[in-house]
Amino acid sequence: MQQLVMPNVGEGVAEGTVTQWLKHEGDTVAADEPVVEIETDKAVVEIPSPYSGTLARILVQEGETVPIGTTLAEFETEGAAVAPRESPAPSVTAAAPAGALAAARGVPIGAARRTRRYSPVVLKLAEEHDVDLSLVRGTGVEGRVTRQDVLAYVENPVLHAAPPPEGSGVVGATKRDGAAAQTKPAPQATKTEAGAPASQDGLIPLSATRRTIAARMLESQRTIPAAWMVVEADVTGLASLRSRLKEEFRRAEGVDLTYLPFFLRAVVAGVKEHPEINVLFAEEGLRPQQGIHLGIAVATEAGLVVPVLRDAGDLSITGLAKEAARLGERARSRKLTVDEMRGCAITVDNTGSFGSIMSQPIVPPGQTAIITLEAIRREVRVTDEDAIAIRSVVNVCISFDHRALDGEEVGRFMQAVRGHLESITADGSIDDGAG
Repeated sequence: MQQLVMPNVGEGVAEGTVTQWLKHEGDTVAADEPVVEIETDKAVVEIPSPYSGTLARILVQEGETVPIGTTLAEFETEGAAVAPRESPAPSVTAAAPAGALAAARGVPIGAARRTRRYSPVVLKLAEEHDVDLSLVRGTGVEGRVTRQDVLAYVENPVLHAAPPPEGSGVVGATKRDGAAAQTKPAPQATKTEAGAPASQDGLIPLSATRRTIAARMLESQRTIPAAWMVVEADVTGLASLRSRLKEEFRRAEGVDLTYLPFFLRAVVAGVKEHPEINVLFAEEGLRPQQGIHLGIAVATEAGLVVPVLRDAGDLSITGLAKEAARLGERARSRKLTVDEMRGCAITVDNTGSFGSIMSQPIVPPGQTAIITLEAIRREVRVTDEDAIAIRSVVNVCISFDHRALDGEEVGRFMQAVRGHLESITADGSIDDGAG
């Protein structure tokens, strides 16, 4: 027997929920064919089979949350068919709770059949908020109701209600006492994180994402002796170059030309000059990283997500802009793959997009440093020629794991980053120095 285990789906992710088995016991499965859908606080991902053979036993049922490394299923790889084991009796918490749940609530048989399309995560959320899923408008594949759809419906039932069946005569309905009836629109719930309603005393319940972020940040503060540094860079040339080329770049490449790809390029250059920065701390020693893979902090409705831009050292400014835009969109739509969420020592954050001029970020657990580009501001400066001029300046801040790096190493790296930012000229080409 071969085993399929819950994979590591991202930095700091300790567990995942099985939302749907795409194959059943006894099914023949090809290598790399998706067999199970996993949901974490960061993304929903399909896990491919590492084997060709038969899915012999499913060990973790839909709706169950288990730690990374847990065996999810067993495969018979010799090609012989394996009889599936007997399924457990249906219950509202078992792998296929839709029918029992509908019956317990008095939902009509037609609605019960429809709820079989819902994932256990969605069913659990509906249970918590007392929502009839047949009334929720689905925005997923083939109209499937997602977790976000349920939360949106809780916040505003009228705006996110599914259209009633033709000829039903039902204008709007909510589920109470097991019966659907024509009602007045439900009042809009108090807007809170992830749509969770506030209690009467104003307490806002924590979402799964916020709980995970809280746990990870506490872990970082407890285990990583972090140090902090800031340098200032004169980016007058960069600001002028971007201003001159951003419209042309948008038309030619289809993505916005922000300051982020220039900053990524400067970080890459700094790592190339000082590879000692690209390490991870372990009790047995420092682990140098192969390749330059940079985490990119992305703000989403579900919270902060850090996809990993792989092989950043091989990309030009144009390539970095496109890849950063692609990863940002996938993060916001919760479509990141396992490989897109792990394997970096350094995270880059463009906090300047919020107008911040100085940040002291917390080092993500499992990484060595996080570096931020702050807001570019116009200030009066004395030039090298002792003249007074108005220049575009920016702060670059870094928090780092002092177990892995010393101030001298980080200082040299930050000098290199600053030097590359300041070397960009207003009349240069967008990809000058790339490669």
